[in-house]
Amino acid sequence: MQTCEHPPLTGIPPVAGTPPLAGTPPVAGTLPVTEMPPHPGIRHHRLGRLVALAVGAFLLPWCAVLGATVPASAHVPNWSLAWVGLDLAEAIAALFTAVLLTRGSPRAGLPAAAGAALLLADAWFDLCTSPPGLDRLLAVGEAVLVELPLAAAAIWLAVALTRDTGRGRPEHARYRDRGRTRLVPAPRPAVGRRGQDASGTR
Repeated sequence: MQTCEHPPLTGIPPVAGTPPLAGTPPVAGTLPVTEMPPHPGIRHHRLGRLVALAVGAFLLPWCAVLGATVPASAHVPNWSLAWVGLDLAEAIAALFTAVLLTRGSPRAGLPAAAGAALLLADAWFDLCTSPPGLDRLLAVGEAVLVELPLAAAAIWLAVALTRDTGRGRPEHARYRDRGRTRLVPAPRPAVGRRGQDASGTR
């Protein structure tokens, strides 16, 4: 009776995604497996996470300190300049968002998010600083009817643009137009009967 003896498994290249066996000599024509250096973005993400945690941990008790020490009312100089600067920043964020959307740039989400934060701050300080009576009612109406809806729309736009850019959806194709990167809808294949496209393949 004949028996089959298998040769020793040496010199066989490892399967992609699995580490090589210990003691296996390298195969001719292949490169040794080396560890890839970490991506620079990972280090930035770790640093940003640590900074965000430190800022949040500091501001939470600081809010309690401010609530116990800051007086309820105070005479503030340059009151009109503060409000003009806030409204001017909101206008710049809105115009910058419109310009980037006109160019088809996904970076329009950045000024949109900044504008949403400014609108929320405007509504908050307007409500907190307005005196009781007609001024308080006007502040509430402006916040409910104008500032909060605009802030919600800006947040929705920023999230939508961030999601489309991060996932790299195929329905948006990049192309160069006079040195600018734009996003345009990509053509979809024509689908016929039984799920077949125009070429007849399934």
